[in-house]
This record gives sequence, C-alpha cells and structure tokens, in this order.
Amino acid sequence: MDEQEAAGRVDRLADDLLAGGREIAEFLGINVREVYHLHATGRMPIGRLGRKLIASRNQLRRAAKALTAA
Repeated sequence: MDEQEAAGRVDRLADDLLAGGREIAEFLGINVREVYHLHATGRMPIGRLGRKLIASRNQLRRAAKALTAA
C-alpha cells in the first residue's frame, strides 16, 4: 500500500467529533437543555473543550446501547 492509499484511509477525529450542545442534541434527538443535564450528571460521555461541549459519536452510541440493554 502506498502513501496515497494510506492517506485515503486515515480516520479523522473531526469525522467523529460533535462540537457544541446543539450538534450533540441533534445527534441524540433531544433538546439542548437535556444535553447539559446529561453532561452535569455524567450519564453520557460528554466533555468540555474550554466552554464548548464535545462528544464522540461512537462513544455516545456505546453509552446509549449500554443504557438501553437489559
């Protein structure tokens, strides 16, 4: 595999990252206020980068799956 092929397969963090309460809320299908509540209570893997909330799409999927598995 040459460098061009390898470069085409590189996963970018930006492709997985949700930045801001609004983006996270849209992804989860909830309102922004609920996102802030989930962050404050630690029920979902949502963090902060400065003043902005951030989350990984993959981590949110895993957390939601774990919450709904019984």
